[in-house]
Amino acid sequence: MALIDKQIDVTLERIRPHEASELSVLCREIYTQHYLHLWFDAGAWYQQTRYNPEIIATELAHPEAEFYWVISKKYKVGYLKLNLHAAPPELPLYTTENSLEVERIYLHQNVMGKGVGRYVMEWVDRTARNLNKACVFLYSMDSSDAVAFYEKTGYRKAATKRLPFEQMKPEYRGMYLMIKAV
Repeated sequence: MALIDKQIDVTLERIRPHEASELSVLCREIYTQHYLHLWFDAGAWYQQTRYNPEIIATELAHPEAEFYWVISKKYKVGYLKLNLHAAPPELPLYTTENSLEVERIYLHQNVMGKGVGRYVMEWVDRTARNLNKACVFLYSMDSSDAVAFYEKTGYRKAATKRLPFEQMKPEYRGMYLMIKAV
């Protein structure tokens, strides 16, 4: 079901497995706008291992993950990936039954600061409540401006970890686990 926010004209629509190639193109487009500086190889390895159509098709078919197009003014401006039965291993209080993970929320640069991200995160909160989840969690790079955005939407830093990718510049490997009760 598509949900629309008339005020900012945002729609979230479920992405289906047959749309893997289209999602692959969008993933790479958005990734190059935000993340190439993190990598010694400008993100080539990461994009190939995460965003090729075959891998995305496998992810889209996974029964415990849901992907959504973020559509604004009839254009696909981003996507969202939710893991319906995931738990933050750093916080044993939260289980796969009572937690929802936002694994990815990627938005085009041209919609940043226009309320699209805020709307998507509010939609995630409503979805979590509808699924009877106690919390929503995500990981954000500790060097990212997104940390402040997530804090404004009610998330708090709960733990840290480091990414193991040797292709990534060491100063960008830090991550915050951020969590919000819903």
